[in-house]
Amino acid sequence: MKKMQVLVATMHQNDVSLAEKMNIRCSAVIANQADRDEIINCETEFGNIKMVTTATRGVGLNRNIALMAADAEVLLFSDDDVVYNDAMPENVTAAFESLPQADVIIFGMDIVKNGKITERRHLKRGRLRVWNAMRFGTYTVAVRRSAIVKGNITFNQCFGGGCPFSAGEDSLFLKACFDAGLRVYSYDYVLGTCCKDESSWFVGYNEKYFYDKGVLVRNLFPRSAYLFAMYFGVRFKRKTDLGVIKRLKYIYSGVRKGKKMIPYSEL
Repeated sequence: MKKMQVLVATMHQNDVSLAEKMNIRCSAVIANQADRDEIINCETEFGNIKMVTTATRGVGLNRNIALMAADAEVLLFSDDDVVYNDAMPENVTAAFESLPQADVIIFGMDIVKNGKITERRHLKRGRLRVWNAMRFGTYTVAVRRSAIVKGNITFNQCFGGGCPFSAGEDSLFLKACFDAGLRVYSYDYVLGTCCKDESSWFVGYNEKYFYDKGVLVRNLFPRSAYLFAMYFGVRFKRKTDLGVIKRLKYIYSGVRKGKKMIPYSEL
């Protein structure tokens, strides 16, 4: 079995050159959503690159396709806008060796906008609990494959880019890890950089954004959904045309409809 693999979720790739652009220096599975079905295997100096192309849509489904094709001990999830540091594979595997009790490890990342590092998301080494782990993106998460398989953990296919609800598949995945009893840690190594110039789903802090947050909260914390929804709606600090009352209106609507998973477009 391979020591580690990077699992990349992407779209509209024609070949495996993405691995070089991302500076992936180990084996990788590229889950590519396009308008065809195809599997490409390519041996590089760093390991095998497998690209699984399917005529599907939805980031959760795409990540699950990558998971099904993976066969390494350690799996690092990724997006196609990440560029890794040269020593990333050695440092990720070393992290799991130094934390044998860890099933999931979350790493740091530098965020790039317009060609400049605008945010340094650097972490301390330590154990995470459910209340302080929901803010991390999937592209910083690595897992032991055996723990994920044993816990029967996959990505929710209703949340994220290309899905009925615009984001949250990363939070739901981590919540599923906690619910399965997996041990989640943060680690003081920065994987590389992630470019945040564009988003495949974000169109503004509008009615659908807050409705989708309500649906997400209902699925994350069903027993305390209204409490979390109120906190999010009142404490929201980013620029939006919606005042507190309207934000709460749409978030609460999402909480109510979240049990039946009704998309905003069907209201």
